[in-house]
Amino acid sequence: MLLPFPSSLFLAISLSAILVSSTASSTPPVINTSSGTYVGLYDAANGTDVFKGIRYAAPPKRFTQAMPILKAPKETQSALEFGNDCAQAPPLVVAGVPYGPPIQGRNSTEDCLFLNIWRPSHVSNGTFTTEKSPVLVYIHGGGLSTGAGSEWDGTSLVRRSVATKKPIIYISINYRLGFLGFIGGAQVPATSSNVGYHDQRAALRWIQDNAASFGGDSSRVTISGESAGALSVHTHLFYPDSRRTFHGAIAASGGLLAGTTPDCTYNDRPGGAYDLLGNFTGCGTGKGSFECMQNMPFDKFWPLANKIYDVPNFHMWVPCKGGKGSLIDEFPINKFLRGDFLNLPVMTGTTRNEGNLLINTTFLELDPQPSVAVQNIYLSAVVSGQATNFHNVSQETIDKIVSLYADVPDKLSNSSLYNRAAQLVTDYAGLAPQRLFLESALAAKDSKRNLWAYEFDQEPPNLPSFLGAFHSVDLYYLNMGFPHIKEDDQLLTTFQDYWISFVNGGDPGKLWPRYSADNKKVLRLAEGKIGVQADTRQREQTDYFNQVDVLREFGRFGI
Repeated sequence: MLLPFPSSLFLAISLSAILVSSTASSTPPVINTSSGTYVGLYDAANGTDVFKGIRYAAPPKRFTQAMPILKAPKETQSALEFGNDCAQAPPLVVAGVPYGPPIQGRNSTEDCLFLNIWRPSHVSNGTFTTEKSPVLVYIHGGGLSTGAGSEWDGTSLVRRSVATKKPIIYISINYRLGFLGFIGGAQVPATSSNVGYHDQRAALRWIQDNAASFGGDSSRVTISGESAGALSVHTHLFYPDSRRTFHGAIAASGGLLAGTTPDCTYNDRPGGAYDLLGNFTGCGTGKGSFECMQNMPFDKFWPLANKIYDVPNFHMWVPCKGGKGSLIDEFPINKFLRGDFLNLPVMTGTTRNEGNLLINTTFLELDPQPSVAVQNIYLSAVVSGQATNFHNVSQETIDKIVSLYADVPDKLSNSSLYNRAAQLVTDYAGLAPQRLFLESALAAKDSKRNLWAYEFDQEPPNLPSFLGAFHSVDLYYLNMGFPHIKEDDQLLTTFQDYWISFVNGGDPGKLWPRYSADNKKVLRLAEGKIGVQADTRQREQTDYFNQVDVLREFGRFGI
């Protein structure tokens, strides 16, 4: 039964529905949740119900973990527009290619803990009538400093799931970003570190508590993410209590070992994030500085604090050694090497040219192109840069790595320097971390693991050829926001089907073999060239990066 809501809101809903389709349902979909009652939009053209801007937690206090909504509003709330996006850095764009679709929330601020739901439309008199459907939760990327749930649209995936008779419900979430979500320092209480990850956990708990209200099956929840979203997925695999909130994971182009892991006090060094934040805001870095920054009005705090995003080497993830409230009480590499993470079905993948979107495109503009000797100097700087300027890699290790990239398989530009640097970053930041995760999972005591790995090789149309199959290109073929791919593209529907099958049954399908100790195979995904291949590409290089002494030099055991 529908609860009463203002006539002005009903008029807005009706007009919106009519704009979508002349055959739209006269009864808009309604869900009753712990956050209150929400009325959404029936999208007749796509056969979906959409609920935007649903609160999953109370408006947060700065640097404090999200709290549940204790008293939901009595009046019915509109879920026709996205909630606020979380305050963040400007979006990243490389060679004209954005790291993600445009965010669409009403404002960019701290009151931003919202999620969005897309589900198949099977509504009669406001009641969801079908059997419960599995839930796919998407955690956006953006370096833990940009992005929002409003970027990523679930319409196409949900529509495809219905067409294949494997209906799913899709949810995108917001979480606090940058220093607002991942502050660290000696003055920071342990419970205030990594509140962005705690936001994600709060959203997952809300989904568990409310799945039945929107037709979801709380026993079949898959978390997924790309880049920093995949890093987040790996983080939750480490947290034992996560077993209550999700049951499978998809990690695309990212993992915990894609970068160095500083201790929280790393931010206190001169030029560190906390040091700069204290100086920019005028709060200083001594006793009382945290409370000063926490209690400053947002309209005064943000213009000052936002300057920190112009500072390089700002580490967003800052677990404290032994610190309670930081989710992981030790450096993640130790848990990785022990295989100490949840034994759940995991689908993981990289793109063939991860590094091409991540390196400096000025290498392409050098004219004339430098000699091999000069290229090696540039590459040595690239190697050192992966470990940050505050951690030293031995010259012996640098020389070894440079020698491993004397030649590379993919020559997507006329610049040998660019090709070599791109392959180096591809292996270091993408392929090596994925292989270390897979190897660690297989070596764990409970070594019977359900793992699937892919390599995405397709270059999208109408983009610079030197980018190749770049970091995030696989998202173009999920059709969740990027506009470049046609709906009838065969690779797009095939890739969507793998995700949909995994969400439904914890397995992407019979044609994709499990990754195991005696069958280290990955699925190669390219238009007209989908098939299984041995996981051997650049194996010598990634094996070197994954040696324990090399991992240590690059700061994987802390800085």
